[in-house]
Amino acid sequence: MRSILIILVLSSSAFGQDPWVGRRFVTRSGAKVMNGRSEIPSSSFSMPLVVTEVRGEWLDVGPGSIRKSDVVPLEDAPAYYTDYLRNNPGASWAYNNRGIAWQAKGELDNALKDFTEAIRLEAEDPTAYNSRGVVWGAKGELDNALKDFAEAIQLDPKYATAYSNRGNAWSAKGELDNAIKDYTEAIRLEPKYTTAYNNRGNVWQEKGQLDRAINDYTEAIRLEPMFALAYYSRGRARETKGELDSALKDFTEAIRLKPKSALAYFSRGRAWAAKGELDNAIKDYTEAIRLDPLDVTAYNNRGAARQAKGEFDNALEDYTEAIRLDPKNEAAYRNRGDVWSDKGELDKALKDYTEAIRLDPKYASAHYNRGVAWSTKGELDNALKDYTEAIRLDPKLGLAYYGRGLAWNAKGDLDRALSDYTEAIRLDPNSALPYNDRAWLRATCKDAKYRDGKKAVEDATKACELTRWKEAFCVATLGAAYAESGDFESAIKWQEKAIDLKPNDAELVKSAEERLELYRARKPYRE
Repeated sequence: MRSILIILVLSSSAFGQDPWVGRRFVTRSGAKVMNGRSEIPSSSFSMPLVVTEVRGEWLDVGPGSIRKSDVVPLEDAPAYYTDYLRNNPGASWAYNNRGIAWQAKGELDNALKDFTEAIRLEAEDPTAYNSRGVVWGAKGELDNALKDFAEAIQLDPKYATAYSNRGNAWSAKGELDNAIKDYTEAIRLEPKYTTAYNNRGNVWQEKGQLDRAINDYTEAIRLEPMFALAYYSRGRARETKGELDSALKDFTEAIRLKPKSALAYFSRGRAWAAKGELDNAIKDYTEAIRLDPLDVTAYNNRGAARQAKGEFDNALEDYTEAIRLDPKNEAAYRNRGDVWSDKGELDKALKDYTEAIRLDPKYASAHYNRGVAWSTKGELDNALKDYTEAIRLDPKLGLAYYGRGLAWNAKGDLDRALSDYTEAIRLDPNSALPYNDRAWLRATCKDAKYRDGKKAVEDATKACELTRWKEAFCVATLGAAYAESGDFESAIKWQEKAIDLKPNDAELVKSAEERLELYRARKPYRE
């Protein structure tokens, strides 16, 4: 069950110099909002209001302008309304406004009490029902939230905010079609309701309908060009579509509009990482951490970027800090295990993978990674157990089939090895490794019944194509495959190419030259 996201939109001028700009407030008794020449009771608007600009004694807010003397900053509101209610115990609007202030302070039980009292005093007030519904949602009591929003809508069928908030509750319950219906009705009632467009976009995105999501975010931006959250949301959708340059532009605009948004920096870092621009990713993750030092995911992702750069000690520091902040974060343990494995400290890796599995016994990739560590240590039976468990938990995890195939091969069970390589290829036809190892087995096996030069050449060629002919081990396998098929000139050509790709790798060069001697003598290699 997910909590409802309550969106408060700040104007870009909220980052100006005047201390009033960006502040949230509720209003005093009898306060009026000036809209052109019209005076509108402040009770007609949803609270709190946000200051976008200051003009002397007047504060500009979304619906119009209001005098400074008629507002109460949100942080001062509980004390103000408590004093007011001593002398005016029947003022339902004051209970409602104090409830809003309690909610902003995170004191949800006090907020519920005040909204309930407001309803008792004025049972026909849809605003109090809507406000109480928001608090129920924040507490995760979504059925109570839905009841209150439904009551608010029944009392005022044109209450767009109540429809939008009920959409939030439906979304939090996972009832996405109902959420879309309510956001759509909110937009019909208020065609310029940017938050409803943004939230409907979020639901389209969750349903995988990314173009519809992007259309909604784009409309929200058209209506409100300073809507930082809509840029962020559109960036996420574009990132999911693989449109990384467009996503980066959106995240950058969100950051310009809201420079203290840790989430926008984090997301831009993730997009940089997806493009392989790891230094930019690390820079953005670092800023996200500065803005939100408790963001476990930012430490995790920065650790992954540092690990990808080979900065293993820095990566360890990040994963360890993520674990300190959240000792039950299984992903941080798994990731730290990967670094220990990269550093060759397999016992430490096994310890971290085991802890990740203890925290989440259904963590398929942790079982797979532990299997790799067992294989590296030569403990093949333990490796086979972990690979098999990973497959049971995630039957589409091609890497687990590949790893198990390697283990079967090492144990001499070649039929099972071939079967697992083949399944790995079926699940992930773009993974070079199972093609390469199936080719190697078919080219070099001592048992003639497993050798097939033609198929070995096909597999090895595919592996080279997938790695853009840049991986020496794949090119060397192609050489062995040609030797098995009797084409020794091609075998020599590709073996020499493998040496050219890694001339400074002494171990590879030595084994390659030994095979070259065989090929020049018109003999295939046998493992």
